[in-house]
Amino acid sequence: MTASDLAGMLSCPRCAAPVAATARTCAHCTAPLLLRSCGRCLSRAFDGHKHCPACGSLLADVADGARQPERPCPRCNLPMAARPVGDLVIDECDDCHGVFLDHVAVLRVVNDRQQARAEAILAVVPRAEVFLNPPGARMYIKCPVCATIMNRKQFSTGSGVIIDVCKPHGAFFDPGELPAVITFVMNGGLEHAERKELARQKEAIKREQQNAQFTAMMAARSSTHAAKHAPANDRGTALVDLLFALWR
Repeated sequence: MTASDLAGMLSCPRCAAPVAATARTCAHCTAPLLLRSCGRCLSRAFDGHKHCPACGSLLADVADGARQPERPCPRCNLPMAARPVGDLVIDECDDCHGVFLDHVAVLRVVNDRQQARAEAILAVVPRAEVFLNPPGARMYIKCPVCATIMNRKQFSTGSGVIIDVCKPHGAFFDPGELPAVITFVMNGGLEHAERKELARQKEAIKREQQNAQFTAMMAARSSTHAAKHAPANDRGTALVDLLFALWR
């Protein structure tokens, strides 16, 4: 099957084989097919996919063809606009220019590292100055999906970017943070941080071994010193006790 034949085709949620959007069953595994729309990017997908093949958003609990409600900005509470960028959908606040990414979108940015995707995001997201905490802003903010207070954590060692993370749903980036993270990742920052962490762990293990050897050496010196300076009558008593035990 050529690339032109695959154009416009969808994937079977059971066996991932290419299937025409008009098909009612998969010709490869005979699975029944029900067409639905993603509530985030409105792309077509067959029922049974956990995530939208186009944008990666969760398809669960979204009515067919229904648009998901706009998410509130964690920083200023105004509705964020869902913006398709390549194979991602990002939520951007038009007021504070903060950006929220689902976990799937974050993983695609971090793990796939496609140059075209990175350039597409950098082209639409403003490159503003990165503040550890924007002036006058709240330190801790709520997830726009579940309204739970998000955790503030450094994206990676050496990145210099602290982001707000909701473990089940995604991460919020203040103005300038997402471009800084993408630039850090594309320049090999994660690999450098991993090598640095491995070196730190090796050094910690080496120090622990040296400390254990020093402790054992000091314990041996202490016992030798105690034996040499023990009172004569104590050594004599010990010898008598030993002889008594042998001949008893």
